[in-house]
Amino acid sequence: MKRAALPLVLLLVFTLLLGGCFGQKTPEDVVSDLSGTLDKMAGYKSQAVLTMQTGSTPMEYDVQVWYEKPTNYRVALTSKQRGITQIILRNSEGVFVLTPHLNKSFRFQSGWPENNGPLYLYETLIRSIIDDAERQMKMDDKQYVFEVKANYSGNRSLTKQKIWLTEDFKPTHAEIMDSSMNPLVKIDFSEFVFNPSFDKDAFDKDRNMTTSSLPSIPTLAKPNGKVAQLPSSQFGVIVPTYVPQGVQQGDIEPVTRDGVRTVVLSYKGSYNYKLTEARPTEASVSYEQGMPIDLGFTIGVLAQTTDNRRYLTWELDGVEFMMAGDLPEEEMVKVAQSTYGIGGK
Repeated sequence: MKRAALPLVLLLVFTLLLGGCFGQKTPEDVVSDLSGTLDKMAGYKSQAVLTMQTGSTPMEYDVQVWYEKPTNYRVALTSKQRGITQIILRNSEGVFVLTPHLNKSFRFQSGWPENNGPLYLYETLIRSIIDDAERQMKMDDKQYVFEVKANYSGNRSLTKQKIWLTEDFKPTHAEIMDSSMNPLVKIDFSEFVFNPSFDKDAFDKDRNMTTSSLPSIPTLAKPNGKVAQLPSSQFGVIVPTYVPQGVQQGDIEPVTRDGVRTVVLSYKGSYNYKLTEARPTEASVSYEQGMPIDLGFTIGVLAQTTDNRRYLTWELDGVEFMMAGDLPEEEMVKVAQSTYGIGGK
């Protein structure tokens, strides 16, 4: 009787083991499910903290993303160090970079975020997994952990990224690393909701330029709750601490353009470029070709002309910067980032 039962026991054990093997999804199964999730979702809302190790001191953002299929985006980034919010907005009118506390907006025609989408967008994370045929996947505490290539044109030192997803494909954490696997950019998601509802004017520019649309995001405030005053129209020259190899700083020329005091710093050598600094007293709206680009402390706008000249525009503490020249994008970003935390001379 015992001998007759033994084959049945072995068959049962084998069946359970075989069922367990087939029950575990392969990376290909997961990628197929991820593609289906992207196709089926109508949008999402997320809340996260973005940490960027661009210098000696990490910079942190609170990041709130709203996406409504097919092309409505609202990304609010609040610098924890500066207490200032900027918004990247895309709607039927175009792509905007909004700075509500200065009442300034910058509109331009762009393929953003299809062209060079940032890490905090769900589509960017998922497509980096789908597109990398050499992806690696493992399970860790009931989460999918993917290691894939990083492809960010503004910083070619970023080569790898790791992405953590729950079993229902919601992101919890992501890191971008250099060639030595040191994490230079991290993002921790505290909230992620598929297919939420949105107010009718959620992606309207005028609504997003008012503080009433940002109840949980501070503008320019002091710890005592009083609104801080921007510095006066007089400011010192801010000299970037980073200069590309083979480049020498030239003249610093003070000029007046349209009644606004402006200074122009010239650089020549292996790259030739000029850096313009001004503090306009009135809000302005510009219309340019370009795309938003994360500088770590603010959002810049990068544009390129047909003669291979690039233009990078950004704002820092009321000073508007515009760099123009033949630098590669990565070098322009490094120069811009080196203006952060520098006092005027």
